[in-house]
Amino acid sequence: MQPHDRPTSGIPRAIQPIDATVERLMPDSNPGEPTVVICGSMHQDTLAQVAEFPVPGESAIVDTSSLALGGKGANQASAVAHAGVRAIMAGTVGEDPAADLVLSELAAHGVDTHSVQTTWDAPTGSAFIASTPNGDHIVFVTRGANTITDPMEFTEEIAEADVLLAQGELQPEATEQLGMIANLHGTRFILNLAPVTVVTPTLIDTADPLIVNKTEAWEVLRKLGAAEGIRRGDLVAQIDSLLQYCPSVIISMGDEGCVYARAEVDGGDGIVWHQPSLTVPPEEIVDTTGAGDAFAGTIAAEVARGGSAERAVALATAAGSLAVRSLGATSSYADHETLEATVAAPDFPARRPLAETTKGE
Repeated sequence: MQPHDRPTSGIPRAIQPIDATVERLMPDSNPGEPTVVICGSMHQDTLAQVAEFPVPGESAIVDTSSLALGGKGANQASAVAHAGVRAIMAGTVGEDPAADLVLSELAAHGVDTHSVQTTWDAPTGSAFIASTPNGDHIVFVTRGANTITDPMEFTEEIAEADVLLAQGELQPEATEQLGMIANLHGTRFILNLAPVTVVTPTLIDTADPLIVNKTEAWEVLRKLGAAEGIRRGDLVAQIDSLLQYCPSVIISMGDEGCVYARAEVDGGDGIVWHQPSLTVPPEEIVDTTGAGDAFAGTIAAEVARGGSAERAVALATAAGSLAVRSLGATSSYADHETLEATVAAPDFPARRPLAETTKGE
């Protein structure tokens, strides 16, 4: 299939053990419970707060810093666990002290780490994150052992899971393999393609949903060769084009919430709507790091639980909004009870037709 080719509409879519010295959770004895396998990156993050970002050629003095769990895979696994669903982490760390921190933190968040592998060939992934008082941040990542992750090593876990959740921080060929493995075993594949490292029609077709932000949505279309004639700001046209390739798509829009859309399948009607975000006063925004991961992980958890798309998106929107009120990523994630209470509150915004959001644009 060439980049400009599109699937025919109306066709049903199929969708080294860690070091013994590191304490970890063992496989759950209840194989029937909802389960999400998260195959992705794991980092040891160094967090620092600066008054403002230096310009090129300047330096910034950091008085204090801290170490924390990071990596989109680890963040999303923690979000799944916080949302009350069994989360199995699949990935690779080095044989180093950073791996001890990563694995112990994952276990502390309730993530099952028995499948995580280790390697002597590369160090555990790492990231340096600088944040300003208004919540902006910049991130520098060394992928390390994440580049060695081989999805085939986790086939058994994926085959038995309800959902496989992936991101774009592994090697491009690994991300492609994940979609194929999930499709082969009938496991629901949710792809948060951030960053946009690999785009093929086959990969996008297996994603249900594809989760991207507005910038990433445009990049996906561009790499598919499907952006011609579509304005960068034309959200409706972008959604229509993306749905020619994947069954469903969620476009996150930061403090504007997100848009959910599903294609017409088997003669059914396609749907599209906007879920506004909770309003977070500027003075309450501490750090936006990991908010998108809270969003994606919560969606995967609710899908695995058997919840509706409406319910999954509402809970995920709450998770993202709550995550910006604390420093760090996983340390800021709310538990399932808090998410449920947030969505049930009278001031939680109801979803609405996308036309009401885009009129006048």
